Amino acid sequence: MIYINSKVDEAKDYLKKQIDRKYSIKYIEDDFFNLKKEFYEKDILILDIDQFNTIENVIEYFNTIPKFLKVIAFSQNLKLAQGTIFIKNGFKSYLGNKTSKLIFAQAIKTVIDGSVWLYPQLMNFIIKNINIDTQNNNSSQFLDKLSAREQNVANFVSQGYSNKDISQKLGIQLVTVKKHIGSIFLKLNVKDRVALAILINS
Repeated sequence: MIYINSKVDEAKDYLKKQIDRKYSIKYIEDDFFNLKKEFYEKDILILDIDQFNTIENVIEYFNTIPKFLKVIAFSQNLKLAQGTIFIKNGFKSYLGNKTSKLIFAQAIKTVIDGSVWLYPQLMNFIIKNINIDTQNNNSSQFLDKLSAREQNVANFVSQGYSNKDISQKLGIQLVTVKKHIGSIFLKLNVKDRVALAILINS
């Protein structure tokens, strides 16, 4: 189930068109108390952040949402700094009204699987601006756990390249890239591309 929280008909119509028909859609406002974790832990809430006056209001509202619901922020005016704040506060993705249906599908699948989905520009922005304590962190010692090919893939991921881009640059099949990334996550004990990028760039 994908829940949509928006008071704007235009946004509702756009989201309905972008979401794959295999998912059920329900429009919701504040009726979270009826949701039980055992039934809804794989569900997603798409929150239209444009209906709030400030970022602080968005975060306050986000904190009232049950933690088992994975939340995607939606805006008709994407801003890198704004997206960074949302991701750092626990949102799983940040999408806009120019996001293609294909990208929507990729983002939703990634979020359902428990990871964060970011478009490359936002991931690069987060990597460059996030504050990390690197005193006891040495990315080379982590990369040593990977094979040479996995190191190549990990470095491309850390630069914000998509799986398709990595496939083309390394001349390998897309399914192979996905297998490498899965192995990298396991070996380095990270759960998504953002965590991997931060680890490598720290």
